[in-house]
Amino acid sequence: MKRIRRKNAFEISKGTGFVAPGMVLLLAVTGYPLLQVIKMSFYDYSKFTNPKFYGLGNYLDIFKDNLFWNAMGNTVLFTVISVALILIIALFFASLLSAKINPWLRGILRTTLLLPWLFSSAVVSALWVIMLNPFGIINWLLMKLGIITDVIGWFGDERFALLAVVLTNVWRSFPFAMLMLLAGMQTVSEDIKEAAIVDGANSLQVFFYVVLPQIKNVIFTVGTLQFIWDFRSFDLIYIMTGGGPMNKTEVLSTLIYAGAFKKLDYGNASATAVIMLLLMLAFSAVYIKRSLRKEE
Repeated sequence: MKRIRRKNAFEISKGTGFVAPGMVLLLAVTGYPLLQVIKMSFYDYSKFTNPKFYGLGNYLDIFKDNLFWNAMGNTVLFTVISVALILIIALFFASLLSAKINPWLRGILRTTLLLPWLFSSAVVSALWVIMLNPFGIINWLLMKLGIITDVIGWFGDERFALLAVVLTNVWRSFPFAMLMLLAGMQTVSEDIKEAAIVDGANSLQVFFYVVLPQIKNVIFTVGTLQFIWDFRSFDLIYIMTGGGPMNKTEVLSTLIYAGAFKKLDYGNASATAVIMLLLMLAFSAVYIKRSLRKEE
């Protein structure tokens, strides 16, 4: 027994030795900047002089700032709507690809549906800015279908700017969710589905009462990961709108960027970043706790 324990300890120490350089590099690259941001959040940089210790002043100022609460509301709205639409669309296409259709057609569909995921956020943003401009294809299609009678300035209209960003994000993100859900659906036993059909269930009933309960853990995992990614989304929103018009698409990440690199108020921006970090840690903790419970 002692020999086995010594062998296990040796194996663990050997493995630790292999990953130690990577851990040191990771801590140097992420740990030090993180500590610096936390430190800066307690200092006042707003007067363009030597920073002075401000204690919790930046945090108190943030909670009194309407721009912060506007950005928080936009972030939550953008994230919740995006995740809901992504899961619905991903479930639809995953169920379509898992159905018994022609393999050749399935291959074409799978390749086509994965295309949005292959492009970078910058390319996707530029593409949708062109498509959503007043004389772009989206307005043309909507007018041809009789849905609208006049062109919509998607990025200049306060009513539609956030919706335009959400739709772009959904188009960019749903392929990953679709793949994950498709993998989950393929683990559902065909015998269970056939038994439900024998009992008189139709296709919709099989999907809602047999398939969905079997992949609920996959849905939770995909939804949580997507929530975390969308909550911290920056590049797509910044490229498309920059937070405008009239702060209607301003989210926490763009607010942090504007505070640090436009207003040069590093203390306030750092405090906002710390608050965002704490929220992200809370979401991550829920995901990790659920994952550990699933393994048990």
